[in-house]
Amino acid sequence: MGLAALVPINREFVLRKCALFQDVHLWPLRQELDPERWLSNFLPSEIDHAVHLLNAFMYFSREVMNQMMIAAFQGLSHLQWWGNEPYISSRAGWRSFVDSVLITCVTGERPSDTDSGHHFQRMARQVLGIPEQRILSPEDTLREILNHGPRCVVFVDDFVGSGRQFRTTWARDVAVTKSASISFQKVASIMPDNRFFYCPLICTRHGERVVRNKCPEVEVCPAHFLEPEYGALSPDSFVWPDHLRASAYTFLEQASARAGIADTEWRGIDDLGLVLAFEHSVPDAALKMIYWEKNNWKPLVRRK
Repeated sequence: MGLAALVPINREFVLRKCALFQDVHLWPLRQELDPERWLSNFLPSEIDHAVHLLNAFMYFSREVMNQMMIAAFQGLSHLQWWGNEPYISSRAGWRSFVDSVLITCVTGERPSDTDSGHHFQRMARQVLGIPEQRILSPEDTLREILNHGPRCVVFVDDFVGSGRQFRTTWARDVAVTKSASISFQKVASIMPDNRFFYCPLICTRHGERVVRNKCPEVEVCPAHFLEPEYGALSPDSFVWPDHLRASAYTFLEQASARAGIADTEWRGIDDLGLVLAFEHSVPDAALKMIYWEKNNWKPLVRRK
């Protein structure tokens, strides 16, 4: 039984819930996120599906992201890589880790200043209190390791959907001198005393498997894992009640086509079909219909 079956879900109930989220500032004002406007995109025969999709929508504000980053980072303290030592020794080990760890980011397949990882590096300074001199680009992180020996490195990020961006960052050769290039993957192979951690806010189980399989030297430690059932395309999706499950794919396909979204694109990357957004962006793994703005389609949330 999906979550939608636990309470009576209808348009009035869901819009009241959305209004409450806006009143208490969990969601932004309607200029940025407008549920009622978004529902106006749908035909009368589609409203029931659209309402349940809206009910499943998750939005993460800056304040929520700050707390999730703290939770993800502090979760590293449970790994206990210093062994089964007494509390005082373990606390000292954690303090040493915090005082020496390097923070870096995940970059896109074509690195850009707009990559969300840069945003989370700034958060690491503001929220975690990591000094700026230990918050480095991937290139400078590799130089620091090569020049000064093994370190603990934490990659920060907002979301892992397919795991593709991290794989690319991990395997990409970057220039560390005028004549030499190297990747994190190669450094992990030749300098096994380094420790690498990936601390996104949210990680899909699909993305976790990809990173663990392709980057086995990296420990994946998000604030939250997102199970497959949170995707609108999952056979066991939490989004749909039983009476809408069989027709859900057709609804998504037809509404997306009417919006003008290409058949190869509407499902989100790797067909994850998620219904979520962060204050600063909407992941590529999300259904495009939640942020689409062409052909007179009204977005639920604007993609920054």
